[in-house]
Amino acid sequence: MTSGNVIQLQSWDSDKLFPLFQACSPRLLQVEAALTRQTPCMLVADSEQNPQAAALQVAVCWYIVGYPSREFLQAIKDRLPKDTFSVLVFGNTITEDQRAILTQDMYFVRARSRYAERTNPTPIHYPLTEGYTSHPMDHSLFSGNLGGLENLRAGIIRDWQSISAFEQKGFGFVAIHNARIIAQSLTDYVCGSHCEIGIHTDSHHRLKGLGSHLASLTANKAFERGLKHVGWMSWANNAGSITVSNKAGFTETCQYDVFINHWPAGNPQDMTAEEFRAFAEDYERQFSKNPPTQSGYPHIVAATAWALAGEGESCRRHLHCAIDVGWLKTVDQLRATWPELFHNPGLFQDAAWRTIFSRLE
Repeated sequence: MTSGNVIQLQSWDSDKLFPLFQACSPRLLQVEAALTRQTPCMLVADSEQNPQAAALQVAVCWYIVGYPSREFLQAIKDRLPKDTFSVLVFGNTITEDQRAILTQDMYFVRARSRYAERTNPTPIHYPLTEGYTSHPMDHSLFSGNLGGLENLRAGIIRDWQSISAFEQKGFGFVAIHNARIIAQSLTDYVCGSHCEIGIHTDSHHRLKGLGSHLASLTANKAFERGLKHVGWMSWANNAGSITVSNKAGFTETCQYDVFINHWPAGNPQDMTAEEFRAFAEDYERQFSKNPPTQSGYPHIVAATAWALAGEGESCRRHLHCAIDVGWLKTVDQLRATWPELFHNPGLFQDAAWRTIFSRLE
């Protein structure tokens, strides 16, 4: 598909594209997995035969590399989603002026990411908390009926395209409590001698060492399989992820900038109320130049930031704005967009909040 001087590639020669994407630092296996068709992606370039600029979308991440023209960047900007969380990663050949073409009027802010790696194959055995069991991600797990299994399967299919593809090349472990999967660590990508792993623990079961136990098992398994490098990505302010990675034997190798259309943290506890306030104030300044009129998502971002800063009135003001532009229409949509809001048991008894709900279906 061609749009201006942007071509959406249906097939491609990875060898021609790797030199462009090697300008991204650090080496991110998400890119390699996409270019070698291991994980779903969308790839656009300025030429099929001799690309000088390219943009790769993998899940929420967009990688912009090469020597793009203004027209190419504008075409990419038109493709960026307006209603969902997005991350922009730029190759080192992209200038500040070129970045501005994509980020201006799109409510993107700079965030800091962290990359850690483990290369020491000596096994690390982190104890498992009493009352929990761990299990490898194998056929017996996937063919079972544990609670949480469907969510696990959906996440694997998103990155690996199928459970069978994961079983052939990927690996990981889960923690089980009362016949339910409540924590997991698995390979997001495996390419050559490298892999990257991630963790997730149900919020009600954190601070029990489950992440450290599972991450250690997964990293140990990587070396058993002959891999040499195990990577770990997180936000630079994600204290919990950093602690777990350290316990599992990982060492930080670098930090790097990305641009996101959200407040810069994976978990609310990784920012202080003062930091949320500063973010919300800065974020709102972008609205003065280009108010959101087509999407209410930026208002949701501002609303959550103000709420986490302890400013309920400013939070509700932005929710009203999201309704005014016709984007936020139902209570179910608000619940899906901001589920944590509904953890407040007194929410529907508050008159100010009832006013918002009365405007929603």
